[in-house]
Amino acid sequence: MVPEVYHIIKLYLGKVMEQHHIKAGVTIMLLLFITNILLGQNKIKSNFFEKDQIIFTISPLLYDNLDIGYWGEKILKSKFTFSGEATILYHKNIKNNFGINIGVGLGLVPYNIHYFFKAPSNSIFQTGPYKKFYEYLDDNHYDYVQFIWVLPLSAQKIIKYNKNNYYNLEGGIKLNRVIAYPYEITTDNIYVINDTTEALLFSSYLTDTQKYILSYFFKVGIGHITKKRNIFQINAVLHFSFTKIGIGYYEFQNLPYESKGQIGWNINYIGLEFVYGLSLFKDNKTRD
Repeated sequence: MVPEVYHIIKLYLGKVMEQHHIKAGVTIMLLLFITNILLGQNKIKSNFFEKDQIIFTISPLLYDNLDIGYWGEKILKSKFTFSGEATILYHKNIKNNFGINIGVGLGLVPYNIHYFFKAPSNSIFQTGPYKKFYEYLDDNHYDYVQFIWVLPLSAQKIIKYNKNNYYNLEGGIKLNRVIAYPYEITTDNIYVINDTTEALLFSSYLTDTQKYILSYFFKVGIGHITKKRNIFQINAVLHFSFTKIGIGYYEFQNLPYESKGQIGWNINYIGLEFVYGLSLFKDNKTRD
């Protein structure tokens, strides 16, 4: 069992190590150290997950807002955005209700930018025949433009609380691969002043940071195991990364004051994870 688990982990970590992240290296070493300890506990047999599993997950997620830096008036805002992720994983049962999960999945990373403010009376937007429509200048822009492949690796601990139910604790790392790479996203909001004149109010620009991004996650949840040793589970998920998926800038124009700055696109989120696990090599043993 030990060589098999280490082989899986090393294959997964090969691409991560190419990124030369100190934090990634430390995390990997810690995970391998913990795995080594868990694999050494071969005097205590698991009394819950006797078999390995193929696991399917689907997750509704609430993504963090953009990080916005301001120079001048603080007009631009950002909201949390809903999205999702789906994965398929292989669960390697170890001992004492510990296990390792490794898999692949697909996620969608959204973002939101919005503003709403009263048009200054001395601006170009308060001139011409359309000025009554521009008493307030507003826009609420959601964009779902970036898919990512996700390659999660985690250590899992099951805490049994009765014959068929358990608590789940899990933590790990995830390699995120940006699919549309490289990319550039531009936004221009132009207003019609009169029949011959238009005015640019807002522009923004986002571009990629890197193709592979390392992130971290923690899960806590509850689960149920069936008579056939398949599982149903729900987890609360916290996911974060120290790296932005995109960076850029924004600027408001044709106003009597300055308002511009930097923007950073996160892949941080909280969410729920719905899990179905299909046990492999079923037998007729009775659990403790």
